[in-house]
Amino acid sequence: MALLQETPKNIKELIKQASLKSDYKARLKALTELKKYDCPESREVIMKLALFDKVFKVKQEAFKAAKVLKLQKNGKAITLGKKNIGYKLEDFTKIFLQIKTDKSMESLNLNLCKEHLKKLNPEMNDVMKFEKGEKFDSWIKTTYNCLPKVKNV
Repeated sequence: MALLQETPKNIKELIKQASLKSDYKARLKALTELKKYDCPESREVIMKLALFDKVFKVKQEAFKAAKVLKLQKNGKAITLGKKNIGYKLEDFTKIFLQIKTDKSMESLNLNLCKEHLKKLNPEMNDVMKFEKGEKFDSWIKTTYNCLPKVKNV
C-alpha cells in the first residue's frame, strides 16, 4: 500500500488520541490511521509511540510503521528491543498500599480498588489491563493480598 504524501484532515484529533496514556485501544486506533500518511506530524507521533509506549502491542505496531517510513534516531534505524512494561514490583506495591490507606480498606473491595487505581495512575491501569487481559481482576486480588503488613506505630 502506498503512503499518502499529505497530512490527514483530522491530524489534531489523531495526535490527541495517540497521546491518551490511559487508553491503549485509542492509541492503536490512531496509529492505524497515522501509518497511512507520510507527513512530519505522523512521523513524530509514530516515532514517540515506537520508542516510549509502555503497552508492547502499541510499541510493536508503531515500530513496524517506523520501519516502513525508514525512521531513524540519531542517524540509526530504531530497534524494538525487549518487552518492558516500565513498572517494577515496588511500583505496584507502593500504589496498592496507597489505595489501601486512602480508602481505609481492611479487606479488598475490588471495584473501589480498580476505580482508585484508574484515578491514581491511569497509565499503569491501562498497561496492566492490556498485559493481564481477562486476568486483570485476579491480578488485582493477588497483588492486594500479597501486600506487606503495615505496622501501626
